[in-house]
Amino acid sequence: RCASFVPARPRACAFARSRLGCRGGGCGKMLGRNKLELSLQVTAMYDKNITATNVQIDIPCPKNTARGIVHKIDHGRARFEPSKGAIVWRIRRFPGRHEYTVLAEVELASTVTDKQWVKPPITMSFDVPQFTASGLRVRFLKVQEKSNYKPVKWIRYLTRAGSYQHRI
Repeated sequence: RCASFVPARPRACAFARSRLGCRGGGCGKMLGRNKLELSLQVTAMYDKNITATNVQIDIPCPKNTARGIVHKIDHGRARFEPSKGAIVWRIRRFPGRHEYTVLAEVELASTVTDKQWVKPPITMSFDVPQFTASGLRVRFLKVQEKSNYKPVKWIRYLTRAGSYQHRI
């Protein structure tokens, strides 16, 4: 079996801009000596007819975090995972032009030294089915089959976030 593809514009991928993205705004403020309040607001910047699936947002916490409590969440589920040292927010479906917020409180363990916490970036992973970030589309598909097998001409597009980070 042989599958060969001839793209209409072979250099289109190199020059296309991604139209997929999210804008996030958040803050972390200290509430006393051993508590930290984290809030994050995420807005989908893509069109309304596009929906991201399996969205996972990792909000990093300081290393001396004892426990994390999620107070307010607009959509999905969020909880503190000690193995990752982050609050992990999972959203099954994230439609375009929507905005969701999470508010969490982190309790810190007492330490001898008061070092300033350097905030690592918030990481995000997601899938967008039936969408190409480059805008490249297959317009013509021809399947040559010598037997009497009738192939179904269907192409599955899937955009997956590789390393999506946002620094606050």
